[in-house]
Amino acid sequence: MIKLVWRTDVHFSDYTPSKRTGNWTDDVSKKLEWIGKYTHDHNIDAVIDGGDFFDIKTPSKNSHSLVGRTAKIHKGYACPVYTLVGNHDVKYGNIDYIDEQPLGVLFNAGVFDQFGYDKEVIFEKDNVKLRLVGIPYHGTSYDWDLIRNIKKGDEDYLLVACHLLASEKGGVGAMYEGEDIVPYSDLLHQGVDGWFFGHWHKDQGISIKDKTTIVNTGSLTRGALHLDDLERNPCIVEVIADKQGISFNRIDLPVRDVLIAFKVEETIAKRENKDKMEEVVEKMRSLSIENHGMSLRDRIMQVKEVEDIVKQIAVEYLEKI
Repeated sequence: MIKLVWRTDVHFSDYTPSKRTGNWTDDVSKKLEWIGKYTHDHNIDAVIDGGDFFDIKTPSKNSHSLVGRTAKIHKGYACPVYTLVGNHDVKYGNIDYIDEQPLGVLFNAGVFDQFGYDKEVIFEKDNVKLRLVGIPYHGTSYDWDLIRNIKKGDEDYLLVACHLLASEKGGVGAMYEGEDIVPYSDLLHQGVDGWFFGHWHKDQGISIKDKTTIVNTGSLTRGALHLDDLERNPCIVEVIADKQGISFNRIDLPVRDVLIAFKVEETIAKRENKDKMEEVVEKMRSLSIENHGMSLRDRIMQVKEVEDIVKQIAVEYLEKI
């Protein structure tokens, strides 16, 4: 049988996100090391990385130490790591700059193997043939012909990994500057056994539609403090293919409790202040209609039942606007 592991959107960085506690580099390293141990314990043939391995697009803001740590961790894997290029992996989200990037260094050093576009991967083992195709990030307007023209050949199983937004309904998203979103209905009837999506951090699960499996389980890490990050558990997906069939199994990673990993109380306080500020602005707007002669500051200060510090923030906020 052939055994693969899927992961995506690691966002490795020297910098700890503002809403996280502890050290981001250490926390992510532990996840990567856990996956490395998993490759040994379960005889994995390859790890498939869906892109955005690095978080900072500017090459100079990723230290040699970070690149070296990446190499050291993956040297301990029992198998190769095939990596797709994501928008965070290159300047301006443009794959043409890959040789200048940390990820390009890892490709050239043989730590990771690049795949995507015409760089396909063929796995053959125990009379089973599996073909892996990749579609890297290529801008906010997608190449729909590239997506729709992928067809199965003489392989037993065909997998396609994409660094693109995808969802049940598709369309054009409010997120990511109106970027396209691939609808699941566009992924059927092409003979593809499994589609894998990175880029969108939200966990949309594993869906099976007309014998096609769509893996859209979100980011390996939780950097931002959103409701989605609080609820979801980062995971990998193990793919097992043999003559009898192919399966896709979710395996959750061990992670710290959200109340420990995130600065939850601080974030809630900031959100409450923001809500209060918006309330002040709304009340000021109604007062300004009645008091055209008053200054901006006087209008705000006239609002009752709001702390002075919140009023001051509102003044500064409106002045910036």
